[in-house]
Amino acid sequence: MPILITGATGYLGSLLTQKLACQGRELKILCRKDPADPVFYQKGISLIRGDILDKESIIRASRGVRQVYHLAAYARLWAKDPLTYTRMNVEGTRCLLEAARNAGVEKMVHVSTAGVVGPSVDCPMNEDMPRNAGFFNLYEKTKWEAEVMCREFADQGFSVTIVNPSRIYGPGPDTGSNPVTRIIELYIRGKWKVVPGSGEDIGSYCYVEDVVEGMMHAMERGRSGERYLFGGVNASFNQLIKTISIASGVRNRLWHLPFPILETFSQVQLAFAELTGRPPLITPDWVKKYKYHWALDSSKAIREIGYRIRPLEEGVRKTIKWVKENRLI
Repeated sequence: MPILITGATGYLGSLLTQKLACQGRELKILCRKDPADPVFYQKGISLIRGDILDKESIIRASRGVRQVYHLAAYARLWAKDPLTYTRMNVEGTRCLLEAARNAGVEKMVHVSTAGVVGPSVDCPMNEDMPRNAGFFNLYEKTKWEAEVMCREFADQGFSVTIVNPSRIYGPGPDTGSNPVTRIIELYIRGKWKVVPGSGEDIGSYCYVEDVVEGMMHAMERGRSGERYLFGGVNASFNQLIKTISIASGVRNRLWHLPFPILETFSQVQLAFAELTGRPPLITPDWVKKYKYHWALDSSKAIREIGYRIRPLEEGVRKTIKWVKENRLI
């Protein structure tokens, strides 16, 4: 029986599709338009034209399916219509959950975000710690609402496991979901010039292949109704830049940009976006978020499903190699 993947043409989804296809798995790919990447046209992959908000296409795609990977979401910084986040991330997930349950799907892996657990204070956050701050943006809020709904379906007997990736980086198409890879590319091209604030804020940097393999492990071993944090190496932004510099051999002079300046810039960007409809480079909500530490403890995922965390130096080195080979640097 085939596997259904939503969001298959995105950053994570394209690699997941490639790995499952290499295993000889039969796949159904839900997509709004025909993808350009030839990986989607190999034997064993069926393209289902449709949308996560189109109930008819979701029902059609779910028929005869054994497993579902749900990656489709609205994860951009800004939407002209704020309700886009609710429609895509909450209503779309509900539509898929209902269709999958009614079709007799055995299990679903729902891909959320580590942003739902909130910032860290005295120690890295794990799955059991209560959130200690409000939601910083509509993306976090709606992904949390989708998780609540997944657990409701799990309580009713439908098998669904939740995974929560952090700041993902590594090879893959620039879809807006991998800003760390973009920073690596810009740095080695000499076009990344700033450090937000002091640069001492902590993030958790996870390599894309580790996340995709973790998703596959979650399908095999993850407990229904459980959340698994897919963090990575907990490092400051300064440490990230230093790692990129050493791995690439590039030494750039960077300027620390105080948060008040970033906040003013983001306000201008937001006003311009609302006036013109063009997406902003950054928004005030996202500036506020990066004033905090976001260290994660992924020991539950490591212990229960075999998730692995690649050293930052290794992952950055592989990413630089890929960027040079594929972006003509």
